[in-house]
Amino acid sequence: MRILVCHGYLLKGTGSNQYVQSLSRALCRLGHDVMIMCQESEPRLDFVSAYVREKSGGSDAQVVWERETDYPGSCVVYKPEIGGLLPVYVLDSYPGFRVKEFTDLDDAELDWYVDRNRRALRRAMEQFTPEVVHANHAVMLPYIVRPLTEEAGVPYFVSIHGSAIEYTVKKDSRYVPYGAEGLEGARGVFVPSEHTAKQVTQVFGDVVEGLVDKIIPMPPGVDTELFTLAEHDLCESVELLCEAVATRVEGVTVGDFRGRRNEELLPWRDGLDFEEDISSINALHPDWLPEADLSEVLPAFAREAGPFVMFLGKLLETKGIQCVLPALPLILRDNPDTRLVIVGFGELRGMLELMLSALDEGDIVMLRKLCEYGNGHFTLMEGGFDPVLSFLDDLEARGGLKEYIRFCHGFDLREAVLFTGYLTPEEHRYLLPHARGALVPSLAQEAFGLVATEAMAAGVVPIASHHSGLETALEPVREIWGDEADALLLDTRDRLVQGIAEACGLVLELPETMLRARGAQMRGAVKMRFSWDAVARNIVETFEKNA
Repeated sequence: MRILVCHGYLLKGTGSNQYVQSLSRALCRLGHDVMIMCQESEPRLDFVSAYVREKSGGSDAQVVWERETDYPGSCVVYKPEIGGLLPVYVLDSYPGFRVKEFTDLDDAELDWYVDRNRRALRRAMEQFTPEVVHANHAVMLPYIVRPLTEEAGVPYFVSIHGSAIEYTVKKDSRYVPYGAEGLEGARGVFVPSEHTAKQVTQVFGDVVEGLVDKIIPMPPGVDTELFTLAEHDLCESVELLCEAVATRVEGVTVGDFRGRRNEELLPWRDGLDFEEDISSINALHPDWLPEADLSEVLPAFAREAGPFVMFLGKLLETKGIQCVLPALPLILRDNPDTRLVIVGFGELRGMLELMLSALDEGDIVMLRKLCEYGNGHFTLMEGGFDPVLSFLDDLEARGGLKEYIRFCHGFDLREAVLFTGYLTPEEHRYLLPHARGALVPSLAQEAFGLVATEAMAAGVVPIASHHSGLETALEPVREIWGDEADALLLDTRDRLVQGIAEACGLVLELPETMLRARGAQMRGAVKMRFSWDAVARNIVETFEKNA
């Protein structure tokens, strides 16, 4: 089958980017021919057989390179020329683009974006002659796709990811008619979870006739070839990880972007204005790059060979990482050799460093002030730091605050936390199978449980928020862990910090042989239900049935 995948962003990094990459790879593995229209400028992935990009101004397109791959199917990546403006749902770093949130676009900018993409899509369809088009996100690509596919008599389907609805359509009513028009013409609308189905129908149900009948549940996929049980010991795995990182960042210097590396980072004690310190720390840890000293720090960590739990994801308040650090003293109380490995980047990095400093000093007053500041200045999630404040209030009410402060003083919390910066899936896959647990304490509803399924494919139990968006992905945890699953699935915001500590305690105290045996069972369940090959087959069957 000839399938044109329309995606507005890259093929690496965020969840929807990984979705497109993984689905396209699986389609090629199944023998289908794929074209991906996206903004990826370095698409040398194992399944990509050609890269075509439009010239400046979009007047013409040129083949940049072609090659043979080992896949039965083929994949061409086609990069439209959109003039450097990249609209996004949540502000992020995209080098080479002028990035604006959709909600900040004026009408002229939005019209420009639509026009440039439609011009590129017309050219791509003429060259590729697809049998079906697959558009990602509720806006704007389904709206862009609809008139051209109808003109060509080609059916199109839409995959919904949560960000577009939550952070664009719900915040700016201009996008409701765009989303409605795009969904109305689709033959089917893929949703990754029950939560997303409800979200789509709540927003568009009254304006898109027959929407409920178009919705097709399609659970999250995971690359079970990439994410596997540990094949090496920890030191060997870290060596492979570091080699992969060195190849990726060759020629790139992770610098001190504000000249603050050697300055004291605690003026917040004087004026309690945290913004400057957070900005200074963030400047030392640029997006999309690993830590500057990772090649020294990570091998030393591996040689210690102690147990660790791992957070993998964006450092944003929606992901709940701010709730993990306050749980650390309780985790170390019973398992003092444990380390916390944080894999990812994001605007919360500086905040986490300041929280860690306050915890390390047992300064609960400062920790409270930081959380209050966080609630006022990090606004992707209302009250994102409330679980930490609730935890401290509960400790104080139960008379446990002094003991907690003694735990903070008693352990070297800074030494217990390792930040890696950004690692690609091809890199962090080496580290993940060695973790005792994978932390997914999301405060916002997840559109699909990619991190949770990747962890289970690697034989690692997810310690995850029990949201409806993760319900399907977490079914293997309930089946295999039985009654203990209740301790691993975090379902109360007020007790989130305590719940994280208790769940980590459970996986840290189990015999490793039992943990690994259950890990193998989880991998088997994930491979059967959620492998990308299984997802790709289901999607193609849907195309054929509904086209």
